[in-house]
Amino acid sequence: MHIGSKFVVSAFALLAIVADIEGARAVEQFSNASLIGTYAVADTGRGGQTPQAGVSVATYDGKGSFSGVTIQDVPGRTFRERVFVRAPFTGTYSLSESGEGTGTISMMMPDGSPQEVKIALVITKSAKKNGATVANEFAFMYEQLGPTTANLLTLQASRLPDDGKFTNASLKGAYAYTLLGQGGPVPQAGLGLMNYDGEGQFTGSATVNLPGRAYGERAFVSAPFVRPYTVNADGTGTATPPGESDIVFVITKVDVVEGVKLGKEVFFIVREINPATGNLLTGVITRLSD
Repeated sequence: MHIGSKFVVSAFALLAIVADIEGARAVEQFSNASLIGTYAVADTGRGGQTPQAGVSVATYDGKGSFSGVTIQDVPGRTFRERVFVRAPFTGTYSLSESGEGTGTISMMMPDGSPQEVKIALVITKSAKKNGATVANEFAFMYEQLGPTTANLLTLQASRLPDDGKFTNASLKGAYAYTLLGQGGPVPQAGLGLMNYDGEGQFTGSATVNLPGRAYGERAFVSAPFVRPYTVNADGTGTATPPGESDIVFVITKVDVVEGVKLGKEVFFIVREINPATGNLLTGVITRLSD
């Protein structure tokens, strides 16, 4: 084959590659219909005067509207008090063909005051569903800072299956978890293992990196635990150990097994600020293989 023929073949190969790329782009066109179904949402605050984090569940109609309920860990009325504030919300969104979008969220706070924020979003994972491109995961952020914390909220949303239901059996088996401190002057992290019985109780062990007795000293503090838990019908839940801080969580990823949404990943928040570090503790729980 002479040089001219090689050039022609190479040119055709290049055109084929370009055509494949353009074809993929055409197939992956998004629209408002790409956000449809129920999504679990985890949010954490960045910066601000005091830390903030929350969990939410939102249902998108595929036509530009959504609604749901959020639970936010924010300061209470007195010094160092923390509360879980639960608020319903509605919203609108507009999604471009590229998967980027904008929207608004409107909610009524417990004190009766309205709050409306602008959001920007982008789809990060998608899949074909009934011939349409549907978002499996997307990220978004608020434009305005949190009114009580001055945090910039960043959020991650994961689509939940349409079938199956949430019960205490949604958490069953062996799980690993990681823990991170948010917003405190002294860093904190932790990790551990736990086992859920599928009926409302879990046991485990935790190892947390905390300040030691001397300045600059650090120490691993390990301890076993036994705690009750409750999974709500929407995939949120609580764990309220006697004498310990309340925990709120949302199941973010699941497999449907015999009609039950079995949790593969969970985002959780410990309500009270840790007194030793000033951190708001958040973490992720991941199910281990059977």
